[in-house]
Amino acid sequence: MARRKLNTKQLLQALQRDYESAKTSRYEQDTKVKRWRSEYNGEPYGNEEDGKSKLVSRDIKKQGEWQHASIIAPFVSTPNIITATPVTYEDVNAAEKNNILLNSQFCRQFDRYNFMSKSIKLLDQDGTAIIQTGWKYKDEEIQTQVEEIGYDEYGMEVVELVEGTDIKVLENEPTAVVCRYEDVFIDPTCQGDMEKCQFVVYRYETDLSALKGDSKYKNLDKIEAVGDGIQSDADYEPEDETAFHFEDDPRKKLVVYEYWGNYDVDGDGTAEPIVCSWVNSTVIRLQGNPYPDKKPPFLVVPFNSVPFQMYGEANAELISDNQKVKTAITRGIINNMAQSNNGQKGVRKGALDANNRIKFYAGKNFEFNNSTNDFWDGSYNQIPGSAFDMLSRMDNEIESITGVKGFNGGITGSALGNTATSARGAMDAISVRRMNIVRNIAENLVKPLIRKWMSYNAEFLSDEEVVRVTNTEFEPVKRDDLSGRIDIDIQVSTAEDNAAKVQELSFMMQTLGQSMEPGMRNMLLAEIARKQNMPELAERLDSQDTGPTEHEQRMQQIEFEREQLTNENLKADIATKYARAKEDESDAVKRYSEAELKKAQTRKLNADSDIKDVEFLKLESGADHRDKMEEKEHDRLNQLDQMILQSELGGPNEQIGVGR
Repeated sequence: MARRKLNTKQLLQALQRDYESAKTSRYEQDTKVKRWRSEYNGEPYGNEEDGKSKLVSRDIKKQGEWQHASIIAPFVSTPNIITATPVTYEDVNAAEKNNILLNSQFCRQFDRYNFMSKSIKLLDQDGTAIIQTGWKYKDEEIQTQVEEIGYDEYGMEVVELVEGTDIKVLENEPTAVVCRYEDVFIDPTCQGDMEKCQFVVYRYETDLSALKGDSKYKNLDKIEAVGDGIQSDADYEPEDETAFHFEDDPRKKLVVYEYWGNYDVDGDGTAEPIVCSWVNSTVIRLQGNPYPDKKPPFLVVPFNSVPFQMYGEANAELISDNQKVKTAITRGIINNMAQSNNGQKGVRKGALDANNRIKFYAGKNFEFNNSTNDFWDGSYNQIPGSAFDMLSRMDNEIESITGVKGFNGGITGSALGNTATSARGAMDAISVRRMNIVRNIAENLVKPLIRKWMSYNAEFLSDEEVVRVTNTEFEPVKRDDLSGRIDIDIQVSTAEDNAAKVQELSFMMQTLGQSMEPGMRNMLLAEIARKQNMPELAERLDSQDTGPTEHEQRMQQIEFEREQLTNENLKADIATKYARAKEDESDAVKRYSEAELKKAQTRKLNADSDIKDVEFLKLESGADHRDKMEEKEHDRLNQLDQMILQSELGGPNEQIGVGR
């Protein structure tokens, strides 16, 4: 497909049509914001009458001021509120570098107090805060001496210092600007999701001198003047709301329109992310979106979000009726008191003569006739108690809706019972409401802002930036170290949350008492110091050496030696007892053997005694003699049998003895 040549005039007309469509579709929201601002500032309702009270109760603004300090504190009270968490192991180094850099940029280099203060006030007044992110870069050329390699007369290399120029970077950091609601026009088809937003048109007031100081603007000499000034938008209301105008062209105010969005500028059928700026009918900037995410650099933060709506609701939407009721009651009370006869005096006719009447009106002593009842003093009319009950009821309802507790009564726990538990329940409800607002700002404003800054740092930061970590440490950060998959977490907490955590930590320290190790004690004390917004004390406690002193080391050495000696004594005592046990065991075996020997000897003696008894009985009864005779007879018969056997066998003729 052949690409068509870009027609700047047609492009400008198309972008201006988008702008007009977005402005028209926002008419209903503009009406709401105008009403919210009017009620916030306590402007007259239009039904006031001459001679009567025109007071407007400013409850919406009072609630916002009460709420402001407690909401902004979590974002500005600590030096480090950003925590960069790696998604994978490979992202650990990138997370550490981003953690150092982002905390330095947001908490030290950036005017975060005024930024957060303005954002929170706009959220309260308009229901929506719009932030424009960007990158600020500024440098200058300086004269310096640079090293240059040359050759001497002998052909040897020498280093020479020559005059040259160098680029000194003055500013190189991300930015965030709070925009006016009426100056930002968002794609009405995105249904509350900025990811689906096709374009954002931002208009702002500047002058030719400022535009010429920025190199990205062109065709500035073609800007045509309109009337006495250069601006052409009749709907534009300047911030200063003054009738003063500069007469010279470089300082005359003009309105610039910036279109950030997607448009098919090359005719290939695909919309590309571009940025186009124009003044009246002159295009002064046209290029591709320079930011790495290729999205409009705007954040839209709702206060009370409405589903499928880009813009949120302000506090005035919730408590407008209550403010009107209080205004009506207060006006009635004031009118009643104004129309009373307070300060007037009445005298019955005839009570004073002409001379004493003159003294009476002059404030001098006077004489009168009859009684003191003849004199009457006027006073304010009695106000019914129901009027004050109604005012008190409106105050309670307002504070219940907004979650803001004032010093004039308001939210109490009496509805839950007159106990400490009921009072704590009421305070917990306030804390929950306040914490919800703080989380809304953290999730929808600070986190998206920091994520955009993180992507900008990886693209626009110089090769190496030196970031102050503490008062004495400096950490070099390289641009290549900033890319990675990283989660951003914002550490915020309200004063009530911090007080509750401090109470729990203090109770823990009281419970552990003296048994707590020094390192653990310092860690708890440092955490308490952080919750009490004392970062310097917390850093000192963290960096404090909790090791033992020289005296404690000597005492530990003595105690160690004492324990060693005690252990040796115990070992010796155990060895002695073991040897004694072995000896006792040997003695037991010996005693057992002796006992067995004595038993054997006893059995032998008993056997010998039995044998002797048997022999004695045999001898006494002649049995022994008979046994001997039987034995001899037995031997004789055996010899006789042998002789007979030999004779039968034909053996040698031996003489056979015959027994006696």
